[in-house]
Amino acid sequence: MSSSASPYEITRSQEVCAASGRELDVGEEHIAALLETAGDSTLNRVLYAMDVWEQGINFDEGVSLFGFWRRRVPEPGESKKTPLVSDDEIFDLFEQLGEATEEKQIGFRYLLTLMLMRKKKIELEGMIAGDDENPSLLKVRQKVKGGGGPVFEVIDPKMDDDAIAEAIEELGQVIQFDQGAS
Repeated sequence: MSSSASPYEITRSQEVCAASGRELDVGEEHIAALLETAGDSTLNRVLYAMDVWEQGINFDEGVSLFGFWRRRVPEPGESKKTPLVSDDEIFDLFEQLGEATEEKQIGFRYLLTLMLMRKKKIELEGMIAGDDENPSLLKVRQKVKGGGGPVFEVIDPKMDDDAIAEAIEELGQVIQFDQGAS
C-alpha cells in the first residue's frame, strides 16, 4: 500500500436513510456506514435508520460494507466542530477492522490508529519489524484508568507521510472527528 496519493476519497450523504429514503429526525440514532464498490477507490458514507439496519441490508452487486458505527443526527446549529462520531465509536470501528485482510481496510485501520494515538486514546507500546513474509506491526495499548488496557497489533501499510496526512484529512471530514487532543 505504499503510495504518495491518498487511497481514500470519501463521499458523504445527507441525513437520509439510504435504503428507505426517509429523512432521519434530529437526535435519531442510526448507522453510518462506509461502502466500497468493486473497481472504485471511493468510499461512500451512507446512513441507515436503525429499524432498516436491524432487518438487514442487501447491498447492490459489487458493493460491500467497509465499516460502520452508530451515531445520532445532530441538533440544528450544532457546531461543525462537534464530532459526529465519539472516541468510543471510532475505537469500535478500529476493533471491528482488527481482522481485516483487504489492503484498504488495513490502511484504514492504520489511519484510525494514528488518529486515536493523537487523541491519546491509545499509546504506542512498540514495533515488530517485518520481513519478506510478514508485514511490520505496531503494538498499541488502549489507555484505561488504572492502566493495563488491552494491546492490539496493527499492520503498517507503508503509506508515505503525504498519503497519511491527506487520508487523515479526508477521514476527518467524513466522520467529523475532532483531531485535536482532548
